[in-house]
Amino acid sequence: ARPAAPGESQGVALMFFWIVTGIKSHLPDRLPEWVMGFAILNYGLGLVGPGDAWTSPTAWAAMAHYAPENAWGWLCVMLGIARLMALVINGTFADTAYSRFSPHVRGSTAVAALGFWMMVMLSVSASGSIGSRIYVLPLVLEVWCIFHAWRDTGRARTARDGMAR
Repeated sequence: ARPAAPGESQGVALMFFWIVTGIKSHLPDRLPEWVMGFAILNYGLGLVGPGDAWTSPTAWAAMAHYAPENAWGWLCVMLGIARLMALVINGTFADTAYSRFSPHVRGSTAVAALGFWMMVMLSVSASGSIGSRIYVLPLVLEVWCIFHAWRDTGRARTARDGMAR
């Protein structure tokens, strides 16, 4: 390994602090999106981990009909990472070309996650389990995330169109 060039470690530290500051400045407005991004990522990691996470075949029959547990897990991991990256870009690189599509990615991942949580709720409720009632919370939070992401898309478009004139 080569030694760090003069100023290289300072550049990494500055980038780290820039990202943390960007996240911190938008965290109150985006807290449900961060929570749901980490929730679906964590859920996905549980599904792709060793062993079977879905131990009750009856409760997960509807989802297993469409894809195996591992595929659902990787879908969740990808959705979680995409959402979290969009949130980092949205908060940290707000004045760059990268941020232009960040609200679109946030909204699209929230719509996909809403579909996933709906499938989970319907699958578990088909078994008669009371456990399906807890999945109403992710559904409500995803609707909140969808609304706010698409609202931000409209605001960004209005600001962009206003500058173009």
